[in-house]
Amino acid sequence: MLKNFGKDIKTAELMRVMLTATLLVLGIRQLFFYTNAGSWVQQALGRRPSRDAISQPDIASSGSLANGLTNGLTNGLTNLNGQTSTPAAIAAANQSVVMLTGNQSIGSGVILTSNGLVLTNSHVVRNGGSQWTVRFANGQERPARVIAVGSREVGIFYDLALVQVEGVSNLPVAQFSDRLPNAGEPVWAIGAPYGRADVVTQGQLKQITTDGILLTNTEVHPGNSGGPLLNQNGEVVGINTEINPSLPGDADTAAISVSVLETYLPKLMQ
Repeated sequence: MLKNFGKDIKTAELMRVMLTATLLVLGIRQLFFYTNAGSWVQQALGRRPSRDAISQPDIASSGSLANGLTNGLTNGLTNLNGQTSTPAAIAAANQSVVMLTGNQSIGSGVILTSNGLVLTNSHVVRNGGSQWTVRFANGQERPARVIAVGSREVGIFYDLALVQVEGVSNLPVAQFSDRLPNAGEPVWAIGAPYGRADVVTQGQLKQITTDGILLTNTEVHPGNSGGPLLNQNGEVVGINTEINPSLPGDADTAAISVSVLETYLPKLMQ
């Protein structure tokens, strides 16, 4: 059990991670282990049917640093859609979004717990080495380590990983929606495309596959992987995972939905 965890992980920490996954599945509204429970627990998802994995073209948005784009570490959001303002709920959600930087690899993530458990994509961290830095929305940075990695080769549903930030507490945490958006509803992505932190883009949900993958036309780039897809209330409805111009319905981005997270995030613990 917990085969992907490093040998130095303490038993208490393992129990915390396992409890986190269990609560996400069961939709429990209170957190008994963490003393500073985050709002993600209060927003715990209702139970949904298990879903079968699908195979997406392996065009995962790479975490490699791109040439020619500076690393813009700004405290405010940058809107790539040319809008002069960002909805307040989306701006507030940015407080629970992080940028992860490893060895020639970069990506995004969402804060699950107030003591620094972060959810991201496995393809972001798999080849990024053992030393990671997490940058928060306020510009502060802390070291972090990967504690669980799914196998992207098995399918998009397993493109998940957990990262533990060192020496933090009382962090703002992500809120997860209790329903998926409908086709045509606006959605927002926040992440660190090409290493530029705090970038937001707006798009539209085009389709939800029978397997629970969200297909959107939201503009994302390498570095957005692992970051949240948000509804108009600033709640996480998915984790941005792939750029694929071959998707149906004028969509070019695939996100792992919250309904899929319920089923597959606990499998990381096995």
